[in-house]
Amino acid sequence: MAVETELKLLLPPEAAAEIVRRPGVRRLLIPGDGSAPEGGEPPSEAPASVEDAVDGAVPDRVVPQRQKLDSIYFDTPDRWLSEHRMALRVRRIGRKKIQTLKAPASGPGGLQNFQELEAIVAADRPQLPLVADVKLRSRLERAKIWPRLRPVFETRFHRTSFTLDHSGSILEVAVDQGDIVAEGRRRPLAEVELELKAGKPDALYDLAEQLALEISEEFPVRLGLETKAARGFALAEGSEPEPHKATDIDLLRDVATEEAFVSIVHNCLDQLRANEEAVLATEDGEAIHQFRVALRRLRAIVSAYRDLIDDDVHALISIDLRWLQRQFGPARDIDVLIAETLEPIRLRLRSQPAFDMLIDAATAARTEARRTAHLALENPRYVVMLIQLYRRLHSGDWRRASARARLGAPLRDFARPLLQSRHKRLMRLGARYQALPETELHRLRILAKKMRYAAEAFQSLYRGRGVKRYISALADIQDCLGSVNDAFVSRQVLSGLAQRLVMDQGMAAADANLLQGLVLGWQTARIDRDIAEFRDVWSTFAKQKRFWS
Repeated sequence: MAVETELKLLLPPEAAAEIVRRPGVRRLLIPGDGSAPEGGEPPSEAPASVEDAVDGAVPDRVVPQRQKLDSIYFDTPDRWLSEHRMALRVRRIGRKKIQTLKAPASGPGGLQNFQELEAIVAADRPQLPLVADVKLRSRLERAKIWPRLRPVFETRFHRTSFTLDHSGSILEVAVDQGDIVAEGRRRPLAEVELELKAGKPDALYDLAEQLALEISEEFPVRLGLETKAARGFALAEGSEPEPHKATDIDLLRDVATEEAFVSIVHNCLDQLRANEEAVLATEDGEAIHQFRVALRRLRAIVSAYRDLIDDDVHALISIDLRWLQRQFGPARDIDVLIAETLEPIRLRLRSQPAFDMLIDAATAARTEARRTAHLALENPRYVVMLIQLYRRLHSGDWRRASARARLGAPLRDFARPLLQSRHKRLMRLGARYQALPETELHRLRILAKKMRYAAEAFQSLYRGRGVKRYISALADIQDCLGSVNDAFVSRQVLSGLAQRLVMDQGMAAADANLLQGLVLGWQTARIDRDIAEFRDVWSTFAKQKRFWS
């Protein structure tokens, strides 16, 4: 049974027919191509398809493979195959019909890894006896899959593929342009698919990074997450992208410290990328929130492993993650300001034109901030950051050379002192909560949040209800001090909104300052109320057993 390992770069629909004309792309796909330099005159007329572009761009000595691929995907009414992460299709290529069954396989992170079973069929319907893997065929028989199969959706696209040797590995690069069709609905399909035919995954990461940078000079490009099958099923169901919370991290109790880091980072990246489509396609602030949660979890584990990560790698990762945090921070901060402060105030202050102007300004600022977040996902820096993270996790070049022994030791040896140290810092500051100014209360909340992320990352190492009680008590600290956080992060936002009202709306500076004072007064009252309740919250946390001891 063959294992398919591939990576996708997603493009705007109009880009697939254009990218193969770019000299930089041609040089990557056709080694030795003597195409004109980047500064040369572009053709005057844009090609209508990938084939047209290739006809005008590729030298005669190069023969890329061009195909029209029409596929019908099948599943049961209860989506048994999809639920088990399988895909079954019959694809027509010229006069041939090829049945393909894909099932999950382990492989490098960030890549799509599937067991692939292919067979030539005579009809448009899949044939069970042609599934060559006996165990998989028996599993399908026991589940009575074949009698229940129904066509669900189709893909129709043109593919132009190049096979090349890159750094000693054989890769196939296919440019696909067409549509996914289901239930009378269409979704454009435009992507570059890179498949490892032979060799090392590092070559796949490397070429994907180079192609992404080259393509991004003209078109936005993203690292693909979903397969064609997953997108087709979503289209057939009429489902829309939605926010995703983090999934549990399930570590073996004897896992090594290095292996745990890789698993935890992959879990954070899974949550991060699962929220991309919802961020782009919806106005749901929860998607941006969950994206930021994933980003903070990722930053927290990188910080926790600081002494075990190579200095240069740590610096590069930290710089990229801080950049991404800045792109998403304002959208979430304004969301919270509107929902938790401005709207409740408006309910009390009905028919106040000046305050309505403040909310309108905040809403406009949120729209701009969301646009910034959207653009970040299409920024080549984000794509490259993801590819480099996955490559480092696979190759292991993130490891500090002098930390080999600690990285190979059991995770418990690393987790115990880390949790103990963070717990002590939290207890030391929290014991003085009644005397702390707002800035220190904000820091207390951050310490609780970091402690929670660490406890959640390592909780599968420990048994008993004490783990969940401890984490729940940390969550209560975060919630109770939420008003402090809201006030802390919103003050700069409020200042900017006041300036906008004065400069753009002609509001008197005194009136704008009055609005700021009103909001800050409301937040101060909330902080006083929450601090009064914090005594019980802190007392409950302080009584929790240190589950790692």
